Order: sequence, then C-alpha cells, then structure tokens
Amino acid sequence: EHTNRVWSIKLRADDSQAVSASADGSCIVWDLSTKTRSLCLFESTLFKSIVYHPDESQLLTTGSDRKVAYWDTFDGQAIRMLEGSDEGELSTLSISKSGSHYVSGGEERLLKLWDYDEGVCKAIGVGHSGGITCCAISPDQTFIVSCGSEGAIMIWTMPPEFVDRCHEMGE
Repeated sequence: EHTNRVWSIKLRADDSQAVSASADGSCIVWDLSTKTRSLCLFESTLFKSIVYHPDESQLLTTGSDRKVAYWDTFDGQAIRMLEGSDEGELSTLSISKSGSHYVSGGEERLLKLWDYDEGVCKAIGVGHSGGITCCAISPDQTFIVSCGSEGAIMIWTMPPEFVDRCHEMGE
C-alpha cells in the first residue's frame, strides 16, 4: 500500500512481521500471517532506512529530513528525533547485537557511531568521497563496513571501548 519507492524492509526475529520504509513518508508494519498492515508510521520525510532494536520494542528510521527517529513498535508513536546530519539525507543504518550502539551514513559522507540510549554521536569515520549508501556492523561487533556512491567499500575497526557493550545483551 505504499505509493512510492520502498527503500528498506526488515523482519522481526520470529518472522511474524515485516516493516517497510518508503519514500512516500510512511513505514508500514505488516502482519505476515494475515498479509495485512498492523501499524503505520508517518513523517514528512522520504524514509530511506529502518532497523528494529534487538529487543524489538523500538524501530530506528532515517531519511531525507537528516534525522534519526526512534519509534515505539506498540503504538507507532515517535519517541525521539535526533539531528543525524548537518548536510544531506541519511540513507543507511545498522544496529549492534545488543542495541547499545548504531551507525548511520548518508550524503554528508561521514560514518557516525551513536550511543543508542544517550542519543549522542560517539565516533565519526571520514574517508568516503561520495555519499554512504550502505553500512553494517559485523556479526562479531569488531568491524563496520560501509559502501559509498563513489564505489568504495570501507572496513572500519569498531572503537575498542564500545565492542564489549555491543556484545552485551539486555539486562
């Protein structure tokens, strides 16, 4: 039921739901057993990326408004909006195994590592000459990989002071 391009889709761990992020300004949570939508999020942005927090109580989105938004998965309400970029849209997100940190990237060509709870950028990776189109935190939480529109694929070392927290699961 989106009316524009879908940029990102993620599944819940139990495969019961999927959430899609679209350039039409909506994110839709789909019930995969009934094949119907169960929740819609709306914002005046072209959504580009979406991820579930590992405990699946919240979603993170990015888009053309340069913000990182936190959303409640129960009622679809916005919880927090952070300025994620000084220039250009944000196009990609990846979250750590524990949910303690996430990375974002976009047209400003900077890879940013954020503390989830504090909502503060803790480290910035500089190296891309084109916008960052995709990023991922490695399964062992020690590396971040990013891809840019210039064709570069960069491998970044996760700052050692964050690796243990990225592994820890919720209390």
